[in-house]
This record gives sequence, C-alpha cells and structure tokens, in this order.
Amino acid sequence: MRLIYRVTPRQRLIIVEHALQKMLSYAQHHWWNCEAGGVLLGRHLLDSRDLVVDEVSMPQKSDRRSRFAFFRSSKHEHVARQRWSEQERTSAYLGLWHTHPEPDPNPSSVDRLDWQQAVSGDTFEGDRLFFPIVGTEQIRVWCLSCRGSVRELTQEVENG
Repeated sequence: MRLIYRVTPRQRLIIVEHALQKMLSYAQHHWWNCEAGGVLLGRHLLDSRDLVVDEVSMPQKSDRRSRFAFFRSSKHEHVARQRWSEQERTSAYLGLWHTHPEPDPNPSSVDRLDWQQAVSGDTFEGDRLFFPIVGTEQIRVWCLSCRGSVRELTQEVENG
C-alpha cells in the first residue's frame, strides 16, 4: 500500500508503504499515546516531476512529546543529514510529519507556524515542503510553498 497525493496537475507526492507504516505505527489510538513526528526523506524523480517519500525519521528521545503537543528536537536534522551523506547526496528533505489524537486531523496554529519556520529556515530542494498529519482514522497532507501559500493536497485512488 502507498498513498498518492496530487501536488500540481503534473506532480504527485507518493508515500511508499515502508514510510507510511512507520508513521501509522505512532497513530494515537489510546488516551496514553503521545504525539509523535519526524522528517520526510525521499527523492525527486528524474523521469517525472513526482516526489517519493522513502523514509521518515522516528521520534527521538530528545523530542518533547505529550498527548496534544510535539516538539521536534535537532536530532531529526542530524538523521536527515546522515541519510543524505550515506545515500551519496540523493536523499532529499521533503517536509515534516506528526500525529494528532483525532480521527480527521486538522493543523493547529502551532503547526502552521512550525511549517512557516521550516519553509523559511530549512534548506531543501524545490519550492515547497509537505506536512502530513496522521490522525486515528486518516492521514491528511498539506504543502506550503516558498511564496507562503498553504493548501491541503487531494489524495488519489490508484487504479489496479
């Protein structure tokens, strides 16, 4: 299983099964589950405009986590740089993911501020970053461009 989201008429964001399962393993199905998150790592496909999320960083001991909040530590940046180096500079930083304890997740004002800080302060290829939020029943994904426009992506259904 993989998830596909339409970014532009000619570009898709594809989250592969391995990365998807890692994120889903932190879904907050019980009252004692804390928010979790990390970074999205992947590739810009050369033969298309598509982006593929191959890997996500996992919650780190240095993160601050509670039922309704998640603060990502700098350890995630270290993990992303390490993968970039190990994969001969082909692994790209594509965005940030986290969980919410609600079936149909919506970004908070804190989330939106975090996204704006990532787009304005982080180094990445392309002109946008992606921000999945894992709820208890579904995953919703937003993108924020360098120009400051934020929008939710539409999930596509795979044929066959």
